Amino acid sequence: MKILNKIVSCKYRSSHILGLFLMLVTIQGFAQENPPIPIDVEVRTARFLNFGAFITGNSTGTVHVSYNSTRTATGDVILINSPTVTSALFDVYALPGTIINIVPAASTFTLTGSNGGTMYLSIADLDFSTGTTFITQGNPNTPNEVYVGGTLEVSSVDSANPPGNYTGTIIINFIQE
Repeated sequence: MKILNKIVSCKYRSSHILGLFLMLVTIQGFAQENPPIPIDVEVRTARFLNFGAFITGNSTGTVHVSYNSTRTATGDVILINSPTVTSALFDVYALPGTIINIVPAASTFTLTGSNGGTMYLSIADLDFSTGTTFITQGNPNTPNEVYVGGTLEVSSVDSANPPGNYTGTIIINFIQE
């Protein structure tokens, strides 16, 4: 009986030693630190979206400006050399690690002409330099730059859209998670 008791007690001791050993072993893990609450997010418009100059023909078309200010046309639209073609630029100030979702307030925005008429502007998910969701980086006093492009629907010359400057307001929501 004494031999049997010693074997049982050895097994009992070895499980305690294994448990103590596992408690002493640490595994270092990495995760994103939660930002302090409350989170202040400030967005400033640094530059406006500008499609530059173009001419329309007898049919409709589009003018697209990408987030890196590259301009292209489809349909019956002729682009004119224009140094003013730019994507919009928004400076986002927030603590590092803040998750920001970007959501346009509408699927299309109306632009009105200086001589009458209307054109429509749409912004797709691919028109944001950061994508529609991004995590802020760096110093909270240094802006996280978000470039935004868009597509302008252009009507034909015989339509009710006379030549002129077309302007409007684009509302983009920067939602902090």
